Amino acid sequence: MSAGPTEGVIIPLNPIKTQPTEGGGARAPILVPVLYLDGYTLTTGNGTLGSTIQLLDEDDNVVFSTFIYIEGDIELPETLSGTYTIRVIRGSQTFEGEITL
Repeated sequence: MSAGPTEGVIIPLNPIKTQPTEGGGARAPILVPVLYLDGYTLTTGNGTLGSTIQLLDEDDNVVFSTFIYIEGDIELPETLSGTYTIRVIRGSQTFEGEITL
């Protein structure tokens, strides 16, 4: 388990939608994905493997999207500027936060 990058700030993410599981059994705690931002470099951490990451503008248009095959660094387009909603979709779970580029 890595401790995260030496630079950058963690992006707070909140669960916004979780589909109920069949059977209604006990629920495990939700593993919130870990993302760090340093300039235009987004670093993925625990809980992001197999997720789709999207950036949405103020009109909820997806302006960037990528699938996480391996945890590591993602270079965001430097043409983006302003505040964006960052969405992480992992199976039936969706998490959102806010970033400023």
